[in-house]
Amino acid sequence: MNLKSFIKNNLSPILMVLAYGLLFVISMQNGYFWDNIQQTSKEAHWFYLNHFQSLLMPAQNSGSEIVATGYHPPLMGIMTAILWNIFGYKLWVSHAFSLFWAIILIFQLWKFLSVFFNQKTVGWVFAIVLLEPTVLTQYAIASPDFILFVAFVISLRSILERKPILLSIGLFFLCGVNMRGVFAAFILLISNGYYIYLQQDRKLTLQSVSKILWPYLPIFVLLSGYYIYYISNRGWFFNNETTSGHYALPTSVLGLVKHLAEFGLRTIENGRIVVWAVGFYVAFYMIRNKSKLMPSDKILLINLLMLNVLYFIFIFITQMPFSGRYFIPQFFLLTVLTLFKLVSHWEIKKTKAVFILILIFEITGNFWIYPNKIAKSWDGTLAHISFYKLREDCFNYIDKQKLNYNDISGGFCIYGDRKFVELSNAGKIVGDKPDRKYYIYSDISNVPDSLLNSLSNRKKWIPVKRFKKGFVEICLYENREMKSTLKKQ
Repeated sequence: MNLKSFIKNNLSPILMVLAYGLLFVISMQNGYFWDNIQQTSKEAHWFYLNHFQSLLMPAQNSGSEIVATGYHPPLMGIMTAILWNIFGYKLWVSHAFSLFWAIILIFQLWKFLSVFFNQKTVGWVFAIVLLEPTVLTQYAIASPDFILFVAFVISLRSILERKPILLSIGLFFLCGVNMRGVFAAFILLISNGYYIYLQQDRKLTLQSVSKILWPYLPIFVLLSGYYIYYISNRGWFFNNETTSGHYALPTSVLGLVKHLAEFGLRTIENGRIVVWAVGFYVAFYMIRNKSKLMPSDKILLINLLMLNVLYFIFIFITQMPFSGRYFIPQFFLLTVLTLFKLVSHWEIKKTKAVFILILIFEITGNFWIYPNKIAKSWDGTLAHISFYKLREDCFNYIDKQKLNYNDISGGFCIYGDRKFVELSNAGKIVGDKPDRKYYIYSDISNVPDSLLNSLSNRKKWIPVKRFKKGFVEICLYENREMKSTLKKQ
């Protein structure tokens, strides 16, 4: 095969390698962002600074800024700390690690999609999956959820192609970086059993069951050991502080309605709505024509339904805020299943028009920015990229003005010790409550409506310095009442 033929047959993977490589160059010096500050940076600092002497981080009520989430296995922190020891305590290390996983994803996804799609359509679907805004953003911020997605694709491909060793590897990373991966692995186990059941004329023998279970055994043993060790030393994950927050039961019907609305919004936002619309059309068409699903189709559908049902249940038993990244695996399943059935029934010209429409919605999905009183999943859109420079500019201004950090507080992604975000400026700690002389506001922080109203009150807060680029803004406010009190003193 000559170079021209190779490029033609692999144009989509080549373009995705270039796109992900470019995004790595743009992001490689960006600090940790969103929940990544806790799940990667803080947990990695624990292992890095303590030289891996303890698997367990301090408890929630310990007073330490580094605390355990507990229910999330600590693999991400361990891997990051190991990489810091090898390559240096640098921001680019996490982004290079994310690029490593992106290369794995590109290879595994191409193999997986080639099972369903022919040469004329596989490149389109490949690009649609990899250019989805939340996937791109999770990659750009070097998030554990990007690794979770890669591991999910590996595991699903291993089930369909009966690769037990690869499945065991995929499950290790799927379960090791996040509790949601543990849920996904359990659902994969169910669908794996059902897939073998269908392929064996709806029969399961003791031998076939044992073959199904073997790849899951290593991670089951590791997880059991970790959770037993954790609970025996720290107690149950959800203490009084935790259960009074995200994991508390809903307290009102209005709260349930809002939570349901958030579930719906996160499911369809950032351009996803067009895939759902096409999916409903395809489902209606197939039901009306009594079309049958192949075993591989059924596996995708079972995983899609069970994952969505799982998070739907969370609406009624928790107050956990949903993020777009929670829905990456199920949206991937919806995309593949929908487009596979679409190309099976439509001519190529029509399907290409749908592909182009989806890609347009995905690209514009990065700019779905809501009013400030509607919480946004900033870790699901590349529109957040300007935040890092604005944050740097704001702190440079604070340092230049020689403001006392004891007088400064800020919102999410701003408060705390700067070293956990920047891997520098240790000891420059911003408070997390607006009860100090200065407050750093950003729309990234999704602050409560009451605080937004307070900051707009010029009798109480004065804007000192504003930084804005694109959809992101940061503003340093001074507390007018506290300023007056200090002057009197």
